[in-house]
Amino acid sequence: MAGFLSRLYPDIGLLICDVCFTVIFVKAYRDRAAFKLLSDRLGTFLNPPQEQVTAHPVLWLFVASFAALYLEIMLIRWVSTEIRIFAYFQNLALIACFLGFGIGCFYAQRRRSVVFSILAMTTLVVLVQMQGAIGLWKGLINGLTSILSISPDFIMWGGVFLNAGPETMVLLAWSAILVVICLLLVLIVVMIPPGQWVGYYLDAAPDPVSAYSANLLGSVAGIWAFAGLAFISLPPAYWFCVAFVLLMLIGRGRWRLGLLSLLLAGVCVLLFHLGSTSRVKVYWSPYQKLGVEDLGEQQYQINVNNTGYMAIANTTPEFMARHPAIAARYRRYSSYDAPFRFVGKRDDVLIVGAGAGNDAAAALRNGAGEVDTVDIDPVIYSLGERLHPARPYASPHVNKIVNDARAFLRNTRKKYDVILFGLLDSHTQFSDFSNMRIDNYVYTEGSFREARRLLKPGGVMVVKFEVRNPWTWVGQRFYAMLNGTFGRPPIVFYAPQLEALFPATVFIISDDPALWERAAQPELAALVAENPPPFSVATANTVIPATDDWPYVYHRDRTIPRTYLVVSLVLLAMTILLVRVPMDLRRISTLEFFLLGAGFLLMETQLVSRLGLYFGTTWLVNCLALSAILCVLVLANAYVKLVRPNHLSPYYVLLVISILANYFLPWERLPYGARSVGLVLSAAYSISLFFAGILFTETFRREERKSAAFGANIVGAVVGGLSQNISFLTGMKSLLLLAGLFYTMAALCQFLNSRPKIAAV
Repeated sequence: MAGFLSRLYPDIGLLICDVCFTVIFVKAYRDRAAFKLLSDRLGTFLNPPQEQVTAHPVLWLFVASFAALYLEIMLIRWVSTEIRIFAYFQNLALIACFLGFGIGCFYAQRRRSVVFSILAMTTLVVLVQMQGAIGLWKGLINGLTSILSISPDFIMWGGVFLNAGPETMVLLAWSAILVVICLLLVLIVVMIPPGQWVGYYLDAAPDPVSAYSANLLGSVAGIWAFAGLAFISLPPAYWFCVAFVLLMLIGRGRWRLGLLSLLLAGVCVLLFHLGSTSRVKVYWSPYQKLGVEDLGEQQYQINVNNTGYMAIANTTPEFMARHPAIAARYRRYSSYDAPFRFVGKRDDVLIVGAGAGNDAAAALRNGAGEVDTVDIDPVIYSLGERLHPARPYASPHVNKIVNDARAFLRNTRKKYDVILFGLLDSHTQFSDFSNMRIDNYVYTEGSFREARRLLKPGGVMVVKFEVRNPWTWVGQRFYAMLNGTFGRPPIVFYAPQLEALFPATVFIISDDPALWERAAQPELAALVAENPPPFSVATANTVIPATDDWPYVYHRDRTIPRTYLVVSLVLLAMTILLVRVPMDLRRISTLEFFLLGAGFLLMETQLVSRLGLYFGTTWLVNCLALSAILCVLVLANAYVKLVRPNHLSPYYVLLVISILANYFLPWERLPYGARSVGLVLSAAYSISLFFAGILFTETFRREERKSAAFGANIVGAVVGGLSQNISFLTGMKSLLLLAGLFYTMAALCQFLNSRPKIAAV
């Protein structure tokens, strides 16, 4: 126990801060009568008590569910963009939204007002957009959130104050956590009123199964409504205007509420306008916020989510003629040109993570015949087409492919002389339901094996990555994985930063012994010797590899990173404090709905992650996967209405058996193409989801307190989301076993409850 505490709390000051924060939070939670009185009076003025809704509750439930899902996805996307730490804690923002929604369901019978959603959402915009208007506030937010990225056990591409003393680090770390907690609390408040309205309409609907189907279909519509706005690259000002309209709609359109919504929507739009600068041109892609800064001489820096990401370098002959010294250094040291000096044939070149075109320009400059470029973000492609001075994407020899890199490697049959992994470091999560980043499946042993399969005889693979101190172990991981894949260690050297080009560690590997013969030439041998990698090659094999089951390339070991653990524990404490009164776990039925929610969230996470492996980690795959899951649940509802199962025990047995079958079946060994395996996997997981849907819907149909049951289910999803951290220890597939455990416990609750069946409604 002492050893565990020393790892969790490396400084006694950290433990003291934790205890103090918990005491303050509990006291504030218990002493909330004055705040409740003030909020009730304000809400009554702006949104007077309304008559009981009796007409069309199912239709209004669809509208409320649509608004709730839209708000949830919008807030997670925007907060994770503007506050960098949430780009790496995106599923925790999802959990906070779930928590707020679940609390709202518990309090569905109390006075419902969307005023506090509107006020909380505006507060969030004010807090975030103040970064652009007030430099000190921007420094505070960026500095405090960057503190959370200072961890030796995982990489979040941040980190300041590395030389600060331990006392300062403790103070700054807990200040950062306090900022994160405040933002999470605001997210919770935003989602409480939509949860109240959804819970109320569930109680008011005459047919609970039809009502639940309306809830699911409204959620599907909310997913695609936001996806549509993101697809056409509309900025957040439009997102929030739609959100204000939806909140006003579910608030039943009172004139005072409408006036408040219009006023605060205008304030938000103004803040978005004031937060923009003429120096940085902002574009919104389906994945991230891209800021383009002009560096002069047709060179640009592209920031993603307000952090440096890539550059557009001027490598045209005209520029090089004006700067001969830069030209010489580019040719000798740059991570774009130097790798081609180790390459023989260059007829067919594949670049994954092609970005704005630097790699494509280098390939053409070094005599490539045909170049296939792959990038997941179409907006980055468009920036390269318009801004890159060498115009590589206008060349008839370049074929642009908008796709996920791993999905392309899995499905193409073309062979290449050179396969080059660009600087593919990700700042964005693949899904709100997952801890995975977009590029996690690109840097695994399975990915490198697939790339090796695509090499022609004599072909060369080049992998570039920015290996930073103190996270040099990630370089050792790449070295060890390439060594294991090809059976011999790669050539590796460090390419320094040159003008607009970012630095990179370059790994070069091949099955052809001629690569090492070329590398032994005096000039190339000197390049490698003079620029050693920033890590020890001798101890590289001590770092565990990244696999398709454990794709966490940015995590050092199979441990829960300290920052994830602390923030997750704080969020768990908040959950317990906020729901311990309305959610009575002493009732067996409440506990059963709680366990059903936890198990389902884990199955949902597993399916979305697996589909990303077989179909790509694109926004379209994410939306289709979530929509398909909800549609399977609608089918389960139809089954319940048609069959009305009397006994649920057989369905629990079938569900657990299907989960175990999905766990033990070796999907990666099936002798089919990736998409075929993905379709079979989808069908197999859909069977489990179908049984889970039947269990929830029939249990929900029998429950008298519909809103409370739905709230317990959502809070269970919160715990299921936090349980995802176990995958850091045991891998992704283990989440299926945990889901099976939750469902087994739910079956036990069903057995213990043994309540008589309520008459059909």
